[in-house]
Amino acid sequence: MPSYLIVGASRGIGYAWLQYLSQDPANTVIGLARTPAPVEEQLAKDGIKNVHIIPGDMTSHAAMAKAAELAIPLLPSGLDHLIVNGAHFGNAAFFLGPTDFSSAAQSQALHDDMHQSLDTNVLGTVYSINAFLPLVLKGTAKKIVAITTGWADPDISRPADDGAEGLPFAMVYSAMKAALNMVIAKYAAELQSQGVITLALSPGVVNTSNNQPTPEDMGQMMKMFGVFRRYYPSFEGPTTPLASVEDQKKVIDGLTIADTGKFLSHHGNKEWL
Repeated sequence: MPSYLIVGASRGIGYAWLQYLSQDPANTVIGLARTPAPVEEQLAKDGIKNVHIIPGDMTSHAAMAKAAELAIPLLPSGLDHLIVNGAHFGNAAFFLGPTDFSSAAQSQALHDDMHQSLDTNVLGTVYSINAFLPLVLKGTAKKIVAITTGWADPDISRPADDGAEGLPFAMVYSAMKAALNMVIAKYAAELQSQGVITLALSPGVVNTSNNQPTPEDMGQMMKMFGVFRRYYPSFEGPTTPLASVEDQKKVIDGLTIADTGKFLSHHGNKEWL
C-alpha cells in the first residue's frame, strides 16, 4: 500500500498529484496545504474521497513539525514518497532581467522577491524534508522528491554557442531553484547510507495559471518559447498538470539509489521540455 505526501497541494501540479494518485485506491494520499478548506471543497467537487488534507505552511519550521505530527496516525507503516511541490514563482518580476533591478525601487523589489523565494523554495524544502524524514525512514520506498525547474540549468539561460540570444529573465526563480538542487544533493550525501533516495525533478513547462497573460507577458512568453524551440524544435507549448504528473511518476517509480541527488527532467534525463 504505497504512501504519498504532497507538500503544496492546493493547486496546479500539487493538486494534480492528488487527482492522479487518488485513482489507485491502494494508495495512501496526503496533501499538505496552508489553507485546507478550499482544497477539500475542490476534492469534493471532483468526487475524490480517498485523499487526506492536513494544514501546513512550508515556510514555518513549527508549522511543518506540527503537520508531521498530524500525519503520523495516517502513516502507520511510514511514508514511502515525500514530494515537495510548494514554490514561490515571483510572477511580478518573472520577465525582468538582472539590469532591470537597477533603480532603488526595483532593487528593493528584488530583495523582497529573493527573500520570499528563499523562504519557500529553499528553506521551505529543508523544513519539509526534516519534518517528515522520520516517517520516510520508517517507509519502504524512502523517496524524497523536490519539484524544481529546467530554468536552474545554466545552459537554458546562457547565449547559444552560435551567438543566439539567451534568456535573461526569471533570475530569482532560476537562482533559488538552483540552490534547491544543491540542497537535494546534500541530502543525498547524508542519507544515502540509510537507503533514502533524493531527487530534484523538473516537471517540464506546465500551464498552472488560471489568469489570462497581459499582452506584454505574452510577448515575452513567445520570445521564451522561441528560445526553447532552438534547443527542442518539437516543443509545442506548455503541457497540463496531469500530463506532467504522469511523466513525473514514471521517473520516480524508476529511481534507484544510484540516482540519489540527481537533477532530472520529467523524461528522466536533461531534456527539460
